[in-house]
Amino acid sequence: MARRALLAGIDVGTTHVKVGLFDERGTRVASVREATPRELPAVVAAVSRALGECAARAGRGPDAIGVAGMAETGVPLDGSGRPLMPLLWWNDPRAAREAAELSRDAEALYALTGRRADPKAPLAKWLWLRTHAPDVLESMRWWAHVPDAVAYALTGRLRTHETLAARTLAYDAAAGAYDPDLLALAGLRVEQLPPTAGAVEPVGPLTARVSGVAAGVPVVIAGHDHAVGSWASGVRRPGDVADSLGTAEAVMVLSDTRPDPRTGLALGITTDPSLDGVRKVVVGGLPTSGAMLDWLLGLLTPEGEPAGGQVSGHAASPGGRGGYDALPGLLDGVRLPTGIVMEPYLRGRVAPAPDRGRRVTVSGLGPEHAPGDLLASAVEGTCLHARWMLDELTAVTGTAPERLVVLGGQVRIPLWTRVKAAVSPVPVEVVRDGDAVCAGAALIAGQAGGSLDDVPLLPRDVPPHDPGLAAAYVPLYERFLASAREPR
Repeated sequence: MARRALLAGIDVGTTHVKVGLFDERGTRVASVREATPRELPAVVAAVSRALGECAARAGRGPDAIGVAGMAETGVPLDGSGRPLMPLLWWNDPRAAREAAELSRDAEALYALTGRRADPKAPLAKWLWLRTHAPDVLESMRWWAHVPDAVAYALTGRLRTHETLAARTLAYDAAAGAYDPDLLALAGLRVEQLPPTAGAVEPVGPLTARVSGVAAGVPVVIAGHDHAVGSWASGVRRPGDVADSLGTAEAVMVLSDTRPDPRTGLALGITTDPSLDGVRKVVVGGLPTSGAMLDWLLGLLTPEGEPAGGQVSGHAASPGGRGGYDALPGLLDGVRLPTGIVMEPYLRGRVAPAPDRGRRVTVSGLGPEHAPGDLLASAVEGTCLHARWMLDELTAVTGTAPERLVVLGGQVRIPLWTRVKAAVSPVPVEVVRDGDAVCAGAALIAGQAGGSLDDVPLLPRDVPPHDPGLAAAYVPLYERFLASAREPR
């Protein structure tokens, strides 16, 4: 009897490093998660430690390793591959002035890259470094996104995936190559950016010493976290829509075309390459989805974990006194809809009506409401906003949505998936594993040297349809839109 394949997935996220071993159908065999460190050596150590622990639990190591993770977070490396500074995070706002300078020619930039300038873009951060830390930029041999840097530590070879390269704001989407003129703004050359490899193209064999893992197993960079999760969840053709949940949320619509620059900029949406490079993925983002609930939990359960991504990552609080441990009890008995309308804009709004100064607003809150209602209204607010993004994205792409596939950490919260299904205009499927990106990276690694089309689909569930609840959310959605569209 042939031995079943055992595949490792690595997902370096904003709040957690997730490492898991899965069989060839995507069933979890072992998994470990740790809080994401702020510096690259600690991230690499966490990954290696987790791989070894998973191998020990499973009784053997993986046959292939897939790496995915957040995109814009990265680090300059010197000629020996050592980091020149701590990680530069996607949500670090220090490059706001540089992003504003890049926005002076916003339409031309969008036409070339499919993106608008914002502080999270590596190009904006490189411009900031050129002014504030020129010695770092002068010493930089390579720029590496976090998934690239992890794969480099495991193999000694530096590569990236196009879904990561496209988010540098220095990538010509049509040509499929870095743009020399954009790089020159920061004094960089194309040779300082890692070459791209396909999602199933091995970066190289494992050369690092990892406990319980055999040297030589193939390592692949599966791609950007949202792209990896959606592909493994079956979102592969027009009509499929992915809703990827985490600290941030992304609604992604597959399309054969991309919006014109003026429309894309007005809506605050971006266009990424699909994981296989065949189509476009038009994306609307909510930077504070899980982070919104985490923040409220931090206010309501002060003895628990600090706010900052714990619900989206599902960390338990010390002694079970607060934080996520308190969430089921707080949500127990909440009646839906709550009647509260919350705009979930903790740090501004990106799409579909950009407004950097937008903040959280609450209406309809009264003495009849309890803390659980307030938390549930935050869930409702994110779901209503995601519905708004879906409506705008499908309209601008001319796509008729057929199904919405929901994935990410929040699928573990029954109230979240219940609201999501009630608010959606199309049937909803929920990916069963809350670590869909980690599992997807593993399944993609299982096709190393093969075809993305052969990547198995992660198991999905269909939430029961509740016509009464769906009807009750229609007027709430109208109230939400009226509030969200009102200038402030």
